Amino acid sequence: MAVKKTVFLRDDDVTAADPKFLRVFKFLLSEKVPTVYAVIPSKIKPGLIRLLKEHPEAGHMFETVQHGLSHCDHSGNPFIRQEFGPVRPFLLQLADIRTGRDLMKKNFGSLFIPAFVPPFHMYNSDTVKAVGKAGLKAFSASKTTGAFYELGLVFLPALVNVNDYDLDLKAVPLKLEKLKEKTLSALRTPGPVAGVYFHHSDLNGSNLDVFKEYIIFLKKLAGLGWIELALFSTIIKNIAED
Repeated sequence: MAVKKTVFLRDDDVTAADPKFLRVFKFLLSEKVPTVYAVIPSKIKPGLIRLLKEHPEAGHMFETVQHGLSHCDHSGNPFIRQEFGPVRPFLLQLADIRTGRDLMKKNFGSLFIPAFVPPFHMYNSDTVKAVGKAGLKAFSASKTTGAFYELGLVFLPALVNVNDYDLDLKAVPLKLEKLKEKTLSALRTPGPVAGVYFHHSDLNGSNLDVFKEYIIFLKKLAGLGWIELALFSTIIKNIAED
């Protein structure tokens, strides 16, 4: 590959330092893989705050970003779920984003990187404007909509979804070869960044085993010089300097 991609690893729906979170958290630290934790602000548990803020690798191997406010669905439709997006006016979106931002700042301080991840990957141009108005610096989702750069926002595309779900929204078994195919396809897309996102709560049994193999695969790509694994803060800084 001619151009090295910067790849971020993002864990969504983080709220507590429970056993499911801890086993993934400890594994990624043991593999020295930088990880961005997308935290739901209104659901933060004290144990998570203590773990992340007091850990010696805080800010080096991991950091936190804002994942909506409460991750609730305002649409009433399970197939187009949205906490932010066309079902809500600009001012309500802005108020919730500001509330979530303040909770993240209060609980995580400098470990909070001012970046926004919309729950369910749903948002509209009002969401983008509200994120900019709230003073956040970056926006990460699986698709791009809105004038990010006109508002001074860095867009961080999340192109590889680790977890897949059936029509009942239940996690289906992971397949390593499929994850490899998704990743190699993402590396061929335009732009310098290709993000990988997952939900630690759905990495159970064999799915956890496949996830661990996938992380080793990403590390091999980095060893070959095809990708560079990085945190949001590093990516945002590098883009600002270019």
